[in-house]
Formats: sequence, structure tokens, C-alpha cells
Amino acid sequence: MNYYRFSTIQPQKAEAVLPLRKRRILPALQWVALWCLLWLALLPVATAATIEMQLQQHVEQELTQFLQQLGRPAQQQDIQLTVPAAVASSQCDNLQISRRQQQEPPLGRVSYTLSCSSPQRWQSRATARVELWLELVVAGRTLERDEVLTQDMLSLQSLPISSIRRGLEFDSDALLGMTVRRRINLGSPVSRHLLHANWLVQKGAQVTVQFSGEGFAVSTRALALSNGQLGERISVQNLSSGQIIDAIVVGADLVETGHK
Repeated sequence: MNYYRFSTIQPQKAEAVLPLRKRRILPALQWVALWCLLWLALLPVATAATIEMQLQQHVEQELTQFLQQLGRPAQQQDIQLTVPAAVASSQCDNLQISRRQQQEPPLGRVSYTLSCSSPQRWQSRATARVELWLELVVAGRTLERDEVLTQDMLSLQSLPISSIRRGLEFDSDALLGMTVRRRINLGSPVSRHLLHANWLVQKGAQVTVQFSGEGFAVSTRALALSNGQLGERISVQNLSSGQIIDAIVVGADLVETGHK
């Protein structure tokens, strides 16, 4: 009787234990499968982010080189990238990035070629919208045609330059004495193609040289060795001594130096 009871109880224990083991094993397998699916789903996203990151770094490097050539710091920059969806399913161990007209600054809408040779060969295109802000010389007021530029007419302002393809001017002193070709509105960039030189001193002309010091001022005649605008430093040759000196243009056929 005891054996029978024992034998009848044993299967009941076995039946009670097996479902417990299944409950412990199945959830673990489900979690592993779930993590695998999530990893596979995120893999293309990680690849796309890596390619986009490399393109971002490439554009930033080009901007740095451009600013080094200008010798000016950027006030602000903005880079917006568009990478094709097909690249999201691609992998690349050696990404090559290039663009046409490499000598042109990477401004505005710029198209890039993405090339990969490993682990598979593929090629695609991506675009970048790039904007850069620099401090430029602008009109401090509306400038009319034939006006001669003075310091109070100009100011500095941070402007986006993607639409300004030529005539970036950073120093207002370099434009003083030039004449306005056509009207320039308040706040608009002032560049040399909107101006023409107004030579107050012509090369080869005789000029008056004013010498000034503490408590005295004298003048003499000299020969201008170059053209000069208002405020520009030029070389002149003293007609009496033949000595060549540097002087600053202060008026029509009139230069000034602080040393006798």
C-alpha cells in the first residue's frame, strides 16, 4: 500500500516540477530573442549615424580651412545634412568623401559623393546646407552714388555669407577714400565692386609734404611714387634731397608725416 501510494505520488511531483522548469526557460529564451531583434533593428541606424558623423566632420574641416584662408573667425555656423535612406542599410570601413569644385568654399547647398570599398563597394550622394556668419563691413547709412567713404559711413555687422560670392570686406579702413559707384542701402555689405578708387594723389604727381612735431610744422615738395587714397600710406621722394619717405594721404596732392 505504501509503495502504491509512493508510486502514485511520484508522477504527481514530476508533473508539478516540469511546468516550473518550462516557465523558467521560456522567458529567458524570449528575452534573448527580443534583444537580438532589437540589436538587428538598431544596427542600420548606428551605421547611418556613423556615416553622417563622418560627413559632418568633413564639412567642418572644410569650413575650418576656409576660415584659415580668410584669417577670420566665424561668428556662427549651421550645417544640415541629408543622407539617403539607402545608406542606412550599408556598412563601410573606409568611407571616402569628395565634391566637385573643391576650390570653392563649402557654402549654400553642397553635394558630396560618398564612396566605400570595404566590406562592400558602393557609392552614394549626400547634400549639406551650410551657412556661415562673418563680421563684414556694411553701410552705416544709405550711401549715395559718388559719395567718398569716410569712417562714420561704415560699420561692422555679422552676416550670413552663403549668398555673397565676392567682395568680402572685413576692414573698413581699407575702403576709406573710395567713391561709391551706385546706391548702397543701410546695413548692406560694402564691397569693392560697388566702389571705385578715388585717388587723391596720382603716381608721378608733385605733392606737398607736411612735417609736424612738437610746436612746429613745415612743408616741402615731393614726387608721389604711387597712387594714394585718403588715409593710405604711400612713398614720396623729396625733390630737394632725393630722400624717399613714407607719408599718409590727407587731401588732394597733400601728404603728412610725423617725422622730419
